[in-house]
Amino acid sequence: MNPPTDSAPVQPGGWNDTQARFYAETIAASDYALRVVPLLTGPWPDVLDVGAGSGALGSRLVADGGRWLAVEPQPAMQDLLEHLRPTLAKRRVELQVWPCTWQTMPPATRAAGLLAAHMGATHHQAASFFDAMAAHWTLSMRWVVAAQAGPSTFCLAGFLPAALHGADMQPAFERALGQLGPTRAPEQILFADWHCRFVFPDRPSAQAHFIDRMALVPGTPQADEVSGYVHRHARPTPSGRGIGYEIGCSKRSAVFCWGRR
Repeated sequence: MNPPTDSAPVQPGGWNDTQARFYAETIAASDYALRVVPLLTGPWPDVLDVGAGSGALGSRLVADGGRWLAVEPQPAMQDLLEHLRPTLAKRRVELQVWPCTWQTMPPATRAAGLLAAHMGATHHQAASFFDAMAAHWTLSMRWVVAAQAGPSTFCLAGFLPAALHGADMQPAFERALGQLGPTRAPEQILFADWHCRFVFPDRPSAQAHFIDRMALVPGTPQADEVSGYVHRHARPTPSGRGIGYEIGCSKRSAVFCWGRR
């Protein structure tokens, strides 16, 4: 089957390539995969990874000699997936990167397991996404949804106090469950606690990141408050770990589980 394509590039969640790469680097520096993968009950012989991102989960979930269908519309993430090919080849894993969205996947696509991790659709369009995915998996479906009591707007948002980030504090997984209702509810929900972290080369880089992700205008009172908070709370990295300033926050992920016998 040839990989499907969309007519125009898609930037999920408003990401540009720089933001997408930052997300991938943050996930790589965090213990996200270490905590979440054991809850996914893999490996699976073939995986349909919807919104595959950099492959942090899917690459670990597919069995040796298996097939990994990575649905990922973001160009920078596609590049990161392609860089995994040499490592996957040693495990005899067949990787297909599909530059499309979940709405435009070929209807005949099937895999033993379907994975969707931290996708906006799983908590903003949960019922529609569930129905659209129903025909695409045969054994197991797993959604990984933000579950911390705090913002899920961008990776490091939880570093800021609520008065500064101003985001919805309701855990995203609760919103998803409300949309799914009793007829689509997962058979089991598992939870993983992890820590999101990133080391910036200096304080101004960290400040600029928050200003950009919050779409603030530099020099405005809110931007100055955010910059001041980041300046005061960014933590110098310990001696021997390189020069920089670490910013991090606690995260929790809920794993929604469905199966077919």
